[in-house]
Amino acid sequence: MSFTRYVSYTRPLATITKKTMSGIHIKQIGKKIRELFEAHIDFTDIGANDNDRDNKILTRCLAAYGIYTNSDCSIEEAAKSIVDGGDDNGIDAIHYSPLNKKMIILQSKWSNNGTGEPDSAGVLKFCTGIRDLFNTDFERFNKKIKNKKILIQKALEEFDTKYEILFIDTHTSKNLAIHSSRHIDDLLEEMNDTGDETQEQIVSFKRLYQGKVFSSLAKSSGNEPIDLEIGLTQWGMINDPHKAFYGMISGEEIASWWESYETRLFEKNIRQVLGVTEVNEEIEETLKENPNLFWYFNNGITIICDSVNKSKLGGSTRDLGSFSLKNIAIVNGAQTVSTIGKFLSKQTDNNLEEVKVHLRVISLNETPEKFGEEVTKTNNRQNRIENRDFVSQDPEQLRIKTELLIENIDYSIMRSESFRISDNSFDLNEATVSLACAKNKTSLVVQVKRGIGKFYENLEKGIYKELFNGSIQGIYVYNCVQVNRIIETTLYEQTRLLPKRSGRKYGMLVHGNRIISQLTFNDLNITEELTQIDFNPNIDEVKRTTIMNIDKVERKLIEHYPENILGTLFKNSTKCNHIVDEIKSS
Repeated sequence: MSFTRYVSYTRPLATITKKTMSGIHIKQIGKKIRELFEAHIDFTDIGANDNDRDNKILTRCLAAYGIYTNSDCSIEEAAKSIVDGGDDNGIDAIHYSPLNKKMIILQSKWSNNGTGEPDSAGVLKFCTGIRDLFNTDFERFNKKIKNKKILIQKALEEFDTKYEILFIDTHTSKNLAIHSSRHIDDLLEEMNDTGDETQEQIVSFKRLYQGKVFSSLAKSSGNEPIDLEIGLTQWGMINDPHKAFYGMISGEEIASWWESYETRLFEKNIRQVLGVTEVNEEIEETLKENPNLFWYFNNGITIICDSVNKSKLGGSTRDLGSFSLKNIAIVNGAQTVSTIGKFLSKQTDNNLEEVKVHLRVISLNETPEKFGEEVTKTNNRQNRIENRDFVSQDPEQLRIKTELLIENIDYSIMRSESFRISDNSFDLNEATVSLACAKNKTSLVVQVKRGIGKFYENLEKGIYKELFNGSIQGIYVYNCVQVNRIIETTLYEQTRLLPKRSGRKYGMLVHGNRIISQLTFNDLNITEELTQIDFNPNIDEVKRTTIMNIDKVERKLIEHYPENILGTLFKNSTKCNHIVDEIKSS
């Protein structure tokens, strides 16, 4: 009996092949992630004779890979993100990037055979753990998560933090079961509920199943050099001290790179693709709304390569040139390339032919040994310009700064590493928060919690002008800051009085700080006094009023929102208006 006839008699060949391929993929995934992360992850809590030791090691390595491939961290940092173990509350890894203001909360599931799908009970436990984390209920977590308490608090308290819930597993099923999906959908709906019609996505969800994990590893581990044939318009050349070319390249050509190589293009870059960030959203918005202006709005791309050769196409003119690049790496512009590539894949009617991007190509041929590394480092050291940086040119800000200088008060309206807050100095962020709270308008206070960057998007009108306009005196801004500092100090002192810096009341003091500040400003009724140069806040009165409002907010939470996630409740305009209105009318 032939082998083919024997197989067809027992079960379909395709079925065996599919299972066999899945088994091979799982073994390859396991081998690769252990090579990358096993030496860097803490396994001391897993006994040497633990029957499930191997599976637990692979689960943690898979979790580390999930963090590594979805963030800007190193292999060592990804390994340190692991919190898997007893009492982890369903959470296997936590990573926060202060640079990108992005926090990843991850669950990992390792399956040796890849069959079936992730367990619904495990997904529910994960969702419950995320709720507890956002409610700062650290007593429900293990020591590993408690050791990250300061980092987690920083992420939760920071302006504009975005959160990604990441589920990574080695199952072959591409979709979660209906009950698992429902748990995730309910969580996302609750955490993104801001009370507005145009709901802002604060928390997103992403799943990496076996196929995606294998594909990602395969692409990132390819050792074959990438060679490109590119076309540049309006190109130029630099010969001294090192050979380089520059010019404009089309968006369609960039998209073709992404389609062929994806993240392999950035293997020498300090930062990989960072997912949904403010920068990427702005890039995509330009692609949609102003494709013909992309060159003007974008910083461009830098490529290093072993060699560059220009073909005879185009002759000696600089209008069009064709170039052959050997062993390339994109060392700056990863977000531009990935966003353009992804934009092409999800747009049926794209207009990338209109998109032109500035490109620099630097040849490493005959350069010093470490020159390529230096190019990579220096191209990634530059901080991007934020909307708030343009505030320093606003005449109203310059006026306020000048008025305060006369009083020997330093108001910093530019970002600066050397600036230090003191009794006689404060910065733009502190001014914005204090003025929003003193304005006694709940929508402004809620926006501070959602993201302070919104205040600086349009300096001509809207919420920015509500706070900074010709009627606002410099001394008023400073006095608001003084009062708000007393309120914040009182809130901090109240957290220290709690038996443990954890739990629902602690979460209220952290997340509800701006609402409490707004209510305190309202009760103090000192608008006129705040405009006086010789204003001296009554510290005892401010503290007493703050504590009174802490109690009021706590009672309203118990009465109306006992189960709500506090990290998102205080970003919900409808619920915050309800709390404030009820307190004011009582």
